[in-house]
Amino acid sequence: MDQLKGIGIQVFYTILKQHRRKLRPEMRILGDAYVKEEFRQANQKANQEQYIEFLKRWAIYIEELDQSKLIGRDLTSEEKSLLNDEQIENLAKLKEFSKQQKSE
Repeated sequence: MDQLKGIGIQVFYTILKQHRRKLRPEMRILGDAYVKEEFRQANQKANQEQYIEFLKRWAIYIEELDQSKLIGRDLTSEEKSLLNDEQIENLAKLKEFSKQQKSE
């Protein structure tokens, strides 16, 4: 699992780097906060199998950012079905925070 955590750190920093390159500042604030929280929770709670799947999903996200096709798209129904209750709650909080930022 230690080797996976090392890979996870690389993935984490790659995402933050891509956010700096690809996202507008207001989206970057939201995206960075969300990524940090997701990685923190995965490091604390995920078993090895879950962590591997977690990293695979983030690798797809990195690829989509590279291709600049992810910005502003909705989650697919398949992606939504993979979310656990805590992730759904975090997503709702993120949406609320985003709405507040737009109104300011």
